[in-house]
Amino acid sequence: MSSASQLQQLEPLTEANAHSDFLTVEAIRKFIFEVGHGPDVLNSSYFKETVRAIANKVQVAIPTYESLLLEELKETQSRERELKQEWEKSGCSVILDSWGSQCGKKSFVSVLVHCRKGMLFLRSKDVSAIIEDVDMLEEMISCVVDEVGASNIVQVVINDASPYMQNARHRVLKKHGHSFFFPLCADFCINFLLGKIAALGHISEVLTKAKEITRFIHCNEMPVKLVGNSEILNNSCLKYVAAFLTLEKLVSERANLVEMFNSPEWASSDWDASSTFRYICHIVKTDAFWCAAADVLKVTIPFIKVLFKLEREDCPMGILYEAMDCAKEEIMCHVGDKHGDILSWVDKIWDIYLHSPLHAAGYMLNPRVFYKDHACDDPEVISGIEACITQMANGNYDPKKVKAQTEVYRRKLGSLGSDSSAIKEMMELPQVSWWSVHGAGTPELQTLATRILSQTCFGAKRYNIDWHVSEKVHEAKPFHNQDLYRGLEYVHYNMRLAGAKPLIGGLSGDQAGKPASPLGDWIWGPRHRH
Repeated sequence: MSSASQLQQLEPLTEANAHSDFLTVEAIRKFIFEVGHGPDVLNSSYFKETVRAIANKVQVAIPTYESLLLEELKETQSRERELKQEWEKSGCSVILDSWGSQCGKKSFVSVLVHCRKGMLFLRSKDVSAIIEDVDMLEEMISCVVDEVGASNIVQVVINDASPYMQNARHRVLKKHGHSFFFPLCADFCINFLLGKIAALGHISEVLTKAKEITRFIHCNEMPVKLVGNSEILNNSCLKYVAAFLTLEKLVSERANLVEMFNSPEWASSDWDASSTFRYICHIVKTDAFWCAAADVLKVTIPFIKVLFKLEREDCPMGILYEAMDCAKEEIMCHVGDKHGDILSWVDKIWDIYLHSPLHAAGYMLNPRVFYKDHACDDPEVISGIEACITQMANGNYDPKKVKAQTEVYRRKLGSLGSDSSAIKEMMELPQVSWWSVHGAGTPELQTLATRILSQTCFGAKRYNIDWHVSEKVHEAKPFHNQDLYRGLEYVHYNMRLAGAKPLIGGLSGDQAGKPASPLGDWIWGPRHRH
């Protein structure tokens, strides 16, 4: 935003637009800030011609960039006020999304806040100079906690497992009396786990051959023509999720690929004599590759299913604990002890990085899974709910009453056991809605359940946001332009978040703001002999 004195000098948008088509200006404003254009866009001769064409060649008086920005800020700030009311009512999750610049030389953190009603972008910060400074990282996080309000925060979710961030995390928790939790993002942890699996020798070999196939298809005109419009590369912005989903797609296209290489069109082309062609053809027509690929998918897809389950749920916090257990059971069912090294990695990452008392408490407070399994005596579940009751009280409820009411819920006493609608609607209503309708008899536990089940398990990555506008903010000079870019950044990302859905599979097509694919080396790479 511009300085206060500059903003006061601006004429209201309605005055600037008194003799122009209001709807045209409105559409232009939305376009500029949704795409993320800076102030120079209004000086473009092509932009002016476009406006004239839209307005049927009638001269349209376009307000200044500052005026357009002010109008958009009003709408964004109105949404922010609505979200803040929800923070106070049912708690929120602070999201600290760490990412690197396109050139790879700078590090940034985007600060967002998630609640039941949506995600709000606050700002980004260049942390290149403090990324290994625990004191400065602690100060940065503490400022965010103070701004959002510690009493509103249920958890701070991060995607940075570095020792510096972990030390800063412990300091912030200690400073605030452990009144909230500080887990790593589920998407980050599962993608990290898949990366460890991908690095195993026999699995790395399968992925390397899969890359050879996709490179051959994408880099040559004839394979593209023969394969047709089937999209093989996955769009997920999580690198290893995208890699294994692409491998799954390749396996599903095996028959089509074999048919492609048997096509008579090859015989009449120069490719038939190519060593590259013979090498790829050998991979595709050999059972060994496909059998090995199928085995790889048996130990990776169950974990990716966890991420898709979180996507489908209104209350992902209530299912993560069970979903991870189901993934491990599925792997054991498929391969037994054959991949014990993988299962040991799963347990290590769960224990050190992913698991939070919130996940165990969410499992217990989700009636549709808790009453089905009835894991009343699971030590991890009991420990999780007790930790949440103690640490999250913070004036929101009486911990002693919650513990007593927890027993009522666990044993399905009172109306929870006798009310047929409570039992029937466990499978029909979202978990928070179920507690709202059927938790009146245990009001303190109802408050706790609402605050826990309203939270997310993932960060900003699956919103598929390209942070290029934030990079412009930190490059902008002089100071005046930087203020404008700060305003642009704030309205741009909140416009995108207001209509965005968290999709682990990524965005399809060439949608505006779509981040670059992490599978560049599945398209381009060192060629084999030709």
